Amino acid sequence: MAQDLEGTRMTLGEHLNELRRRLFYSVIALSICFGTAWWYKEYLTDYVMWPWKDAVAHINADLVTTAEAQLQEHKELPRSKFFTNDDPANQTLRDPIDDRMVMLGVGESFFFAMNISLYFAVFAAGPFVLYQIWAFVAAGLYRHERRAVMRYVPFSVALFLIGVYFCYRWVIPVGMYYLSTTLPLEQVRPQMTLDNYFSFLSTMCLAMGCIFQLPLVMLFVSKIGLIQPSTYGKYRGHFLIGALFVAAVVTPGPDYYSQILMTIPMVVLYEIGILLAKFSGRGSRTE
Repeated sequence: MAQDLEGTRMTLGEHLNELRRRLFYSVIALSICFGTAWWYKEYLTDYVMWPWKDAVAHINADLVTTAEAQLQEHKELPRSKFFTNDDPANQTLRDPIDDRMVMLGVGESFFFAMNISLYFAVFAAGPFVLYQIWAFVAAGLYRHERRAVMRYVPFSVALFLIGVYFCYRWVIPVGMYYLSTTLPLEQVRPQMTLDNYFSFLSTMCLAMGCIFQLPLVMLFVSKIGLIQPSTYGKYRGHFLIGALFVAAVVTPGPDYYSQILMTIPMVVLYEIGILLAKFSGRGSRTE
């Protein structure tokens, strides 16, 4: 074991200098990425707002379908009651749902752009910052510890990003669509404020990224012998109840659609974790 650390031992002062250097590099990388994001904040805002715009597009499509059905049922109604003119080929709604967001406070737009830039900086500079952290920590680890970290961390990062994208691409648009159409659109017109939207989006995406770590956590716990792979299968029912509870806590408000959309991946990931733990256990016995 001692030879694994040979040549990497440093004094306290050298450790502090190394830490200062790594932090300096990380701050520079984060600053550059933040400045770049702020410069292109309008383009990034379009990407961030896509789930809401997708939900609104589906809501307006439903309004078109409803209007066409009413026109078929009531032949005496003029087409211009629902659409911008009486042309039978025209499907441009007279009063569509607006996909632009609402700014209630003076600084809400500024802080929305700040949050987008900060999150972009963290994600874009994340690999470089993680490398700086690893370069500092790895010097104090044994060889087998470094191998263990390198075995799990890349998959952990990949699963986190997959979870964030899954939530952004499917969970958020579907959840916002159903939540916005809970009551008839004749009674309630859905609008979205910048602050509420970003809070909902960031909370859901970060939570889903963490949830996607579940198979690795289960595999790791089994590898170190804390829980036997067969134990996971016995507690499927308990896990389902726990998953529903976690989804209820994470999702903001009584958002049942988002809770269901978050619970389903947790159950699937739990089953994947069981398979990985069992496969790993068999591999260990054959070694």
